[in-house]
Amino acid sequence: MAALHTIRRLLSALRTHYANRRRDASLRDCDPRMLKDIGLRWERGKLVAIHPEHPASGEARANGSAGSKLSAAERLHGVCPRCGARLA
Repeated sequence: MAALHTIRRLLSALRTHYANRRRDASLRDCDPRMLKDIGLRWERGKLVAIHPEHPASGEARANGSAGSKLSAAERLHGVCPRCGARLA
């Protein structure tokens, strides 16, 4: 049973890996302006989002300790109610 689960996870990981490779190959020919319109950029050979949805785990911890001093109204004021993105 455990072997079957491991094989399924391995096949899923392989499928994801090759799907990402195909996506990256199709976007490699795009110029930076076109990628910026899509919301992507190349960083150290990897395709990354310009504005990631979720901050990295280290940033979340740092913001969580500093953000505890703000009131709930101040925290909600700086966040878009529709998409949850931080407002400038």
